Amino acid sequence: MAVIVIGGVSGIGYTIIKLDRDNHLATVKRDVENGLYATAEQVQLRFFETVLIAKKIENILSTSGGVVDAKIVRAVEEFQKEAPAIVAVALAPGLQVTHSFPQGDDKTAIGLKYWQVPEQMASVARAYRGQSAVVDGPVSLLGGKAGYILRYPVFLPRSDRDLDRFWGIISIVVEADSLLSAERHDFGDASKYLFELKEIPASGLPAASAGNGDISWRFEPVVVEFSMLGNRWQAKARPTDGWPSYSPQSSYLVGFSLFSAMVLLVVLLAYRRLAVKKDNAHALLSEAVGCISEGFIAFDDKERLMIVNEKYLDYHSDIADLVVPGMKMDELARIAAAHQPTPLDADEKTAWIASRMDKFRNPGESFIQQVGEELWLKVTEAKTPHGYTVGIWTDVSTEKHAQDAAEAADREKTDFLNNVSHELRTPLTVIFGRATFMRNSDRLPQSKKLAMAISAGGTPSAEIAGAVKTYQDFISEQGAGIADSAQHMIRLVEDLLDWTKVARGKLELDMQLLKLDELAFSVVEDLQPNAKAKGLKLTYSGDSTAEAIADKVRLKQILYNLINNAIKFTDKGSIHLAMAKEDGQVVFNVTDTGHGISEENLERVFQRFQQVDGSMSRKSGGLGLGLAISEQLAALHGGTLSLTSKIGHGSTFTLKMPSSEGVAEGTKSAGETSITIENVA
Repeated sequence: MAVIVIGGVSGIGYTIIKLDRDNHLATVKRDVENGLYATAEQVQLRFFETVLIAKKIENILSTSGGVVDAKIVRAVEEFQKEAPAIVAVALAPGLQVTHSFPQGDDKTAIGLKYWQVPEQMASVARAYRGQSAVVDGPVSLLGGKAGYILRYPVFLPRSDRDLDRFWGIISIVVEADSLLSAERHDFGDASKYLFELKEIPASGLPAASAGNGDISWRFEPVVVEFSMLGNRWQAKARPTDGWPSYSPQSSYLVGFSLFSAMVLLVVLLAYRRLAVKKDNAHALLSEAVGCISEGFIAFDDKERLMIVNEKYLDYHSDIADLVVPGMKMDELARIAAAHQPTPLDADEKTAWIASRMDKFRNPGESFIQQVGEELWLKVTEAKTPHGYTVGIWTDVSTEKHAQDAAEAADREKTDFLNNVSHELRTPLTVIFGRATFMRNSDRLPQSKKLAMAISAGGTPSAEIAGAVKTYQDFISEQGAGIADSAQHMIRLVEDLLDWTKVARGKLELDMQLLKLDELAFSVVEDLQPNAKAKGLKLTYSGDSTAEAIADKVRLKQILYNLINNAIKFTDKGSIHLAMAKEDGQVVFNVTDTGHGISEENLERVFQRFQQVDGSMSRKSGGLGLGLAISEQLAALHGGTLSLTSKIGHGSTFTLKMPSSEGVAEGTKSAGETSITIENVA
């Protein structure tokens, strides 16, 4: 790995350095090329100015009839002052030099006949034949310097013919160094650049060249071609020391590459240490998971199986060979669905797999899953912070069998209570009916016949009348006692019946739209006698607009239970039923001034067959089912039943249930209904 990293870093570093060098070289060449274009423009401009002065001299010669006069001298002197690069201006009428400026510097040129100098006659002939200016060069000047000569042919008009008369040649010598110097690139400096300037004749091959020494183009130069005075010229140049082999940043890049290689080596060493630690940790985890006495399985964040222990495979022995790391959870679920103890059809398999995947992806409470005829496992799954899913599978077959037995016993008990309740209710109803007749013995036909028989023999004595009255009162008193006891027993039996229906899920509600104010008012009126019997004040206040969809009988049953419970456990003071609408709900509050219940016992009051105070329950009677049934009935209505209490300050039972959707939102309360019936001793 280290060799691969070093080789990779070296290759990348070399590539980066080469790209940087190529970019730098391209930048340098573009800069030289731009300099050549600037130099070409400068050369074109210089010779354009030179042509202008030649034309000016030609105009003066035209007016003077071909005689060189003082005007020409002044024009040349002014031009040489403005353009110091102009070395000399020679006038050669008839192709023989007669004047050279500045005068006296090169007297050897006076009298020169161009037809006697072949190397100069060639450019003169080209100018004559083309009747246009021609640049010749480079040529050697005095002092060993190089220069260029502009040959400008002069044709003067003739009065006797239409054709112009050839007068001669104007030769203007320009120093080469002045043409090649520029602000950024001085191509005339041989220490900096190798430079050539060549004219390209019609043949396409460069002719004579001008530069700064013998040029050996061992490295490819930059070449620029341009037009000047109707001819093609070529300029090429490169640095004297050759093109740069490296960019200025190359040393930094080399250093960075070495530093990167060192860093990567350190990282590799650190990674190796981490890998060793990871392997050790994985080995420890695998061994630890293998030692767990419960089934263990773990999946990664993409639902792929990562690790599973032998205990899990033992629990799933029928599919153990199919459980392999890397498989997806949905694949495992399909395998498990196909090996259920009870065979499933296609639709049942699809539903089972969907349910299992939902539990897997949204783990919550533990659940029980059967994996064999007599094997039940509790599955506890959870998500880790990194998105992994781990599961613990615990054998709960013993507990499951015990639970099934307990549930069977509970069903038997419920069925027994249901049967006993049904069997008891019929004779108790008969007893209550007959006792009701007895409590009104003076109204019985037999009592009336007895009174008539006694009266038939005349007015009975006071003793006989008193004895009859005493007998009838005794019979009525005993009948009332029997009727009350029978009614109490009937309530107990009905509570048992209701509870068995709730426990078995057989209780059905007759839902309808109810005016709750009327219902609550009637419940309070019905229970006023019970409150009066204990000297309690029972009051009610409510909202006359409140409505809800509920079972009238069962809602009354809840309110009866709550108010009766308050009457039962309140010795003095008052009981108040309040009803109001709050946030789309109807809220009933039954508040008493009874003994109160401690905080740790608040939950017990809603448990079946439970009462907080055993002595009070014996005194007041009851099975402890009223509040448990009321809580279940509230839940069936989509509501809740809760309790707040404080020892010595009484209790408040709160029933909340959804209000009717038919009530228009925002309707203001149409009024309040309130009743107060005080006990009159």
